[in-house]
Amino acid sequence: MFNPPTFFLEPEMWQEPFRLEKNEARHLSRVLRIRTGEKIRLIDGQGREGIFLVSSIKKNEVTLAKESLSVWPEPESKVHLALAWNKSFRRSWLLEKAVEIGVWKIVLWQARHSQGRTVNASMENWRGKMIAAAKQSRNPWIPELVFLHHGVEEITWYCRDIKNRILLWEKEEDTGLVEYYQSVSPLEKIIVVGPEGGLAGEEVQLLTKAGFISLSLGPRVLRWETAALAPLFLDMLFFPERSGDPFSRLSSGFSS
Repeated sequence: MFNPPTFFLEPEMWQEPFRLEKNEARHLSRVLRIRTGEKIRLIDGQGREGIFLVSSIKKNEVTLAKESLSVWPEPESKVHLALAWNKSFRRSWLLEKAVEIGVWKIVLWQARHSQGRTVNASMENWRGKMIAAAKQSRNPWIPELVFLHHGVEEITWYCRDIKNRILLWEKEEDTGLVEYYQSVSPLEKIIVVGPEGGLAGEEVQLLTKAGFISLSLGPRVLRWETAALAPLFLDMLFFPERSGDPFSRLSSGFSS
């Protein structure tokens, strides 16, 4: 099976002449040691994909010749993962894995019991890690990263156009996430995950008043990052074609 290495090209650069620059160019020539005449795959993180021939290689620039361009349809199943801010050293790891599994958007919000504050967040190399995860998993969609700095009320505003609203709550005992998926089979949805210290009572009240249904992940006490990834795995199993069928993509008639 033909499986060329995948590289990322920013959407605004998705036009003739196609070029890789800086880190992507260096990775191609110095790390993977790809040579002129070899084929690569490009993604732009917004559903576009292409197969290109390497035309020339310079120190910090690689020129590409287009062979084919295509576009993935947006997935029917979309998860807006709303994570209460947590001063965790595994945050970058979580974002990377969420992209690999196929999260649609990642919302980092300020909860009452959050460790640290979103306004003091350092982006570190988050976008770089998300791009690397998309390339590794061949995910054509790189999620938008949204920050909500002013508490749970902003969550209720953010989800105003999202029908399915899910709150993963450690004190929920009646209904589980799996049972909800089996009965509702939700497509676009927002899933709220609290901080390590748990949600405050008034936060739960505001969310349920805004139409969120509280659901359980089971009897075990899960770490923040485990609770965040669990619904993404479930979504991948319930909707295996969530990223679209590669054989039904639009063909090389795509234009920038």
